Amino acid sequence: MKTKFDDEELDIIQNYENNKLTISKTRKIDMENAVKSAKDTIQRKAELSIKLTEKDLRNLKLKEIEIGIPYQNIITALIHKYLENKIELTI
Repeated sequence: MKTKFDDEELDIIQNYENNKLTISKTRKIDMENAVKSAKDTIQRKAELSIKLTEKDLRNLKLKEIEIGIPYQNIITALIHKYLENKIELTI
């Protein structure tokens, strides 16, 4: 399958091949924006709906007050630690 380039892409390729590309005067800002954009894309949040018993939710909200971290963040941290093999699940 042959890749089709638009006019702008062809112009960039031609300038690259002819060593006519120049470094942007705003290169540092451009790089910072690109890195931020990449991080935002990688760390995009997804919603999850779960059902808990009323007792578990009540106890989770008590933990929230006790340690000062929103209960959603507690759940997120637990899942992350489990997936990173930092905690073990026993049922």
